[in-house]
Amino acid sequence: TMLATALPSLILYGRLLSAAAGTATVALLYAVGRRVGGARLGMLAAALLAGNYLHVRDSHALKPDVLLAAGVLVSLWLLARYAAAPDRRSAAVAGLSIGLTMAIKYNGILLLAAAYLAGVLASPHAGARRLVPAVEVVLCAGVALATFVVASPYLVLDLERTRQTFRFSTMAVYAARPALGRAFGYHLAVSLRRGSGLAMTLATPLALVVALRSRAPMLVLAAAFSALYFVVIGASPVHLARYLTPLVPLLALLVAHLLLATTGRARPLVVGVLACALLAEPVLSAIAYDRIVARTDTRVLATHWMAAHLPAGSVVAVLGSLYFPVADPDLPPGVTRASLVPGETDLASHGVTHVVTHWHHQLTAFSQPPLAQMAALLPHLRLLAEFSPFAGVPAGAFEQEDAYYVPFFHFDGVERPGPFVRVYAYEPRP
Repeated sequence: TMLATALPSLILYGRLLSAAAGTATVALLYAVGRRVGGARLGMLAAALLAGNYLHVRDSHALKPDVLLAAGVLVSLWLLARYAAAPDRRSAAVAGLSIGLTMAIKYNGILLLAAAYLAGVLASPHAGARRLVPAVEVVLCAGVALATFVVASPYLVLDLERTRQTFRFSTMAVYAARPALGRAFGYHLAVSLRRGSGLAMTLATPLALVVALRSRAPMLVLAAAFSALYFVVIGASPVHLARYLTPLVPLLALLVAHLLLATTGRARPLVVGVLACALLAEPVLSAIAYDRIVARTDTRVLATHWMAAHLPAGSVVAVLGSLYFPVADPDLPPGVTRASLVPGETDLASHGVTHVVTHWHHQLTAFSQPPLAQMAALLPHLRLLAEFSPFAGVPAGAFEQEDAYYVPFFHFDGVERPGPFVRVYAYEPRP
């Protein structure tokens, strides 16, 4: 299968898809903004998204979050069109988009709440009657669920795996964890603040309020969905900035609307200066990020060095990650990896000739050789090569729950991705 024989190519194609989706979302946001408030709103919203560091970063990666962001934007726009001119056809089309978005990532199901709100906005009734879902809303939900099942058929065909996945995902995302709080503060202080910049962060709460008071269905739906989605990801103890990525196009639209609403008939130069103020920090972060990811990972450098210097038939013990071997450097052809019990120190019995370690000062769950094991092995190790991602001392601010060796902020002092890798000769003594 391609997973076994062509994994690097699959990863590359997946990253190209993310990059294409991220770029297309900028164009989509321009189109949506232009329909909502004219070309100025479309252009400003698209500019804020194009320069948003969090969206730029995640458009590099084989993750579903950028595709989810595009799906959310399209789905909300279709719901807004339904709210403005309700009929069954527009409701069904919105349901189709919601179902496809759910298939990208399951939390797209929250768009059903936006569909209900669109029905409330579209209702001709007054008082409590408008809260009763219309036939079109039920149709929208039905089409969404049917599309979701068709796009993800094994949810039905393999119900036992579905139940297992649901239980595992629920525990992983929402179960309480010792010493970890919920992620509300993290998404404000890190995901939004560092991903979109201080100016954008400060403008966001007011942008939400102004949008909710608007008569434009798209703005109301975008603000309400953003608030709901933030509550859901904030209630989880998982601290990952990419969980906020699906909201970035919506926040760009809302902040752009706020900027134009508060500047009124101000000169374009004034609006341009304010837009530059919003963009300065995230653009600089994106440039700093790209500077680092453009350079070769330390683990790849170590693999190349081993290919050039280790004799064929070498047996290597790799120490650093107990549970996430994806973080380990790859071994070149002709070199065998020793199969060790965690913490084992009798490497001679495995015929080990070399030891490779990887260490990181913040990503300790992924790169941290056991101290007791290293203390026992050090007298038998002779350093051959080392590869550091840092210019000097360890630096950078990394997301500690993700085996991603590029800082999310504080880029100074980090030269390339990867952990600190050392290659040793193993010299057992009689």
